[in-house]
Amino acid sequence: MTTSLHPQHPTTPDTMSGPHGRSSDTHAPGSRVGRPDWPVIRRLSAVSLILGGALCVAGGTLHPIVDGKGHSVEALQGATAPWAQILLAVGTILVLLGLPGMYVWLRPRIGIAGFVGIVLYFVGNVVTSTAHLAVEIFVAYPFANDPTTAHLIADDDSMLGTPEFIAINAFGAVVMLVGLALLGSSLIRNRAVPIWIGVLITIGMVGFLLPLPAVAGISGFFWEAPRGIGVAAIGVLMLRAASAARADRT
Repeated sequence: MTTSLHPQHPTTPDTMSGPHGRSSDTHAPGSRVGRPDWPVIRRLSAVSLILGGALCVAGGTLHPIVDGKGHSVEALQGATAPWAQILLAVGTILVLLGLPGMYVWLRPRIGIAGFVGIVLYFVGNVVTSTAHLAVEIFVAYPFANDPTTAHLIADDDSMLGTPEFIAINAFGAVVMLVGLALLGSSLIRNRAVPIWIGVLITIGMVGFLLPLPAVAGISGFFWEAPRGIGVAAIGVLMLRAASAARADRT
């Protein structure tokens, strides 16, 4: 019976990459060949955040609003439906894909509050944004555009009008609000990113809490821009860090 004299190497993001951006243990016995290393994951996550944030802002701005309602039959029959909602849905998915990589990049600088904030932001997006948009695109939109089913769209701007659907949307919004507040305040407190990015993240859900009238082309931008621009800006910082690291290795 023999024991190794060499301890296991930690597989943290800082130790997974060799001098040329490839895994330093690619040819080690038992290692898997072809897996993406941290620099690749970081760049993919950054691109997801940038594209996702931009699409969310674009979709929110284009989202149809008629007579102060964004989910009425008239709004769901608007000229930009369902493309605005599709932009929002794709943007939300891309942001969700980028959040794990964003956390790994920010991890040394945001502490436990930042970690909890990202988790809550992720959960809130899944519970509210993705579920809401799936119903809007695949249920409410076709119902509103079919004369035989248009009457099924609720008059209270909630699409389905059921207490359960309203409750789950409210719950997800509160979770997202708390998550963004925790993440944004942690970014500011720890100077993890430029302060203006932390401020945008912190106030990312404030627009939904203010009793402002819904106006086409304005309200959607006001609701989506803080979060969308904030996460996209973090994606840009991640890309810059990846480029700087690559320059240092060459």
